[in-house]
Amino acid sequence: MRIKLGFTINQNNLFFCYIFITIIKLQSIIFQSPCIASMGTMTLKGISAEIVSSSDSITISRTKIYSLASQARNITINDVSGTMVVTDFSNISSSTTLNSSHNGVLLVSGNITLTLPEASNVLGTKYTIKKTDTSITTVTIFGVIDGKSNPQLSDQYSYITIISDGNAWYKIAENITTSTNFENQTYISNSIGMTFRLIPAGTFIMGSPSDELGHESDETQYTVTLSEPFYIQTTEVTQGQWKTVMNDYPYTSYSCGHNCPVEYITWNDAQLFLETLSSMGEGSYTLPTEAQWEYAARAGSNKAFTNGGISNTTTDSNLDLMAWYSSNSNSTRHAVAQKQANAWGLFDMHGNVWEWCKDWKSNYPVHSAIDPEGPPTATYRVLRGGCWKEIAQYCRSANRGANNPDGSGNHAGLRLIRVMNP
Repeated sequence: MRIKLGFTINQNNLFFCYIFITIIKLQSIIFQSPCIASMGTMTLKGISAEIVSSSDSITISRTKIYSLASQARNITINDVSGTMVVTDFSNISSSTTLNSSHNGVLLVSGNITLTLPEASNVLGTKYTIKKTDTSITTVTIFGVIDGKSNPQLSDQYSYITIISDGNAWYKIAENITTSTNFENQTYISNSIGMTFRLIPAGTFIMGSPSDELGHESDETQYTVTLSEPFYIQTTEVTQGQWKTVMNDYPYTSYSCGHNCPVEYITWNDAQLFLETLSSMGEGSYTLPTEAQWEYAARAGSNKAFTNGGISNTTTDSNLDLMAWYSSNSNSTRHAVAQKQANAWGLFDMHGNVWEWCKDWKSNYPVHSAIDPEGPPTATYRVLRGGCWKEIAQYCRSANRGANNPDGSGNHAGLRLIRVMNP
């Protein structure tokens, strides 16, 4: 294991290791106050194996480094690709700065502060931070996640998973403790890695104004009220999630692996998936209604896209930030959650793959509606969101696609609703 401190610690240079430890011990005496902060930072790089920690040491494979200095030490950990254990050391500061270009799992004990890097510097980085001790301690995550500053973990075995979209940090999973009401959780997850965000009840204008570029005649605006909050999946269902439930892939020619969205499935395929998943004992699942889908996609916006208007029907700078579509996809689908999330923490609501909705397609009503679900029967089921091969106008929040329930040739995937009170 190579430590970026100028030498390699192993059995062949153990003598130099003791010299190094002695220098650390003496530096608090030699250096005066202005130098303590800069000299009190130790950076470990190239960590690819599990780190096991004890009360007064950091263990990297079989090598231990003991900090004998009296002043606090901050630890900067880079390139975390395995599982890392961070503990509350007696003579090392309980502040750890994360700076990773890889995904990582952090198992944390003690009263710890974990400092996040700037989201803009670590696009796609994902951390799972889990509290492992049984004592009453607090893990503070120094940074802004979902608009909340310095969130904390305090419950036994509590955890969160966060991801950077290059603009901000978002939670994509968190635990549910026995002391917390299900309905009050912002995020919930199941054992196969699906995460659902709680969307508040509310009223919005569904459809698009006639002067919106790409507007079509079936998008006539009307007022919709969703009377109950609901949980919607933060990403499309992935290949890996489908394989876990169905023990098979509907389509396997992908370059982005298990995190590719499932694709080329029919509406009827989706129903079988929902039935199988719901039978696994981890909640009841359904497809979103068309109204739920558009409300969640807009996330409070009344523009063509969740982050602004449309300037060109073919390619658009706002859409570039949010979606994989014909102008930036290189003619293929992409792993989920690689573009910016919307204001409610939902990824890929524009582009990547079309998403099935529960409803049969019909014309919108001319009056306002509460919890609309479409007609009891028709010819086509609704698809929403556009896909990687579509131009900008077909990825708008209001755009409506459709296919017969057995149709699968339009790059169709799905995003689930987890029923709150089945």
